[in-house]
Amino acid sequence: MLKLEELRKEIKGEIFVQEDMAKHDIKKVTGVADILVKPSGKKDLAKVLQLLRKSRFPYVVINRKGKVLFPEDRYHGVVIVMD
Repeated sequence: MLKLEELRKEIKGEIFVQEDMAKHDIKKVTGVADILVKPSGKKDLAKVLQLLRKSRFPYVVINRKGKVLFPEDRYHGVVIVMD
């Protein structure tokens, strides 16, 4: 199980809970993410992915230009936003 406290402790980037993705200038993506992570760089991304894989928590990685469609306007998992 993913522990939000552990994620916050391990990474330097930003973490948002129940976050409307429209607030983050992500082109063509709408909906609410249970958890939205903005890693501070490649090393931070590697830490995030390691924790998510270990916990078997669902996730998707997108960039600011990508188009991702979420069923029912919601993704039940972690959304990782890369520049």
